[in-house]
Amino acid sequence: MAEAANAQWQVYRGNGQFLTDQVLYKRDHRIFPGNSWSYADVLYTIVGNKITTGSSGSVFDLVYTCEDGKLYSGRGMYTSEIAYTFANGKIYKGNSTFSLDILYNIRDGVIYPGDHSFPLDAIYVITGKYTDVDIFAILLSLQLIT
Repeated sequence: MAEAANAQWQVYRGNGQFLTDQVLYKRDHRIFPGNSWSYADVLYTIVGNKITTGSSGSVFDLVYTCEDGKLYSGRGMYTSEIAYTFANGKIYKGNSTFSLDILYNIRDGVIYPGDHSFPLDAIYVITGKYTDVDIFAILLSLQLIT
């Protein structure tokens, strides 16, 4: 648990008032599940604005690229590759900021499903500093987006 304390952020199940168990944390640009410290268990690695699978960070493991709040599949060269958009604290499906396309919203580090931020609806809490690319990597790691 001491290594997890050095993480740049942690994600807990809960509503912000009541943190239950740690489900993810970031250390050395890598996202680990819960209380695992093994590099074999790394879910994703963040290299700049790129998200790769596993712990290598190799371009051969590239799955997503984040640019200007948009998550592109692969290298992210075309607007047709935009899988998700993060704008104004909300995650949208595709290249959209239309209210019907809202999947999640993040307010004060708390992740809520849909457009509303009711305390009882909170599903996860992020502690520590995070970026747009971290948000997408967290949602991927939690399998809230694919």
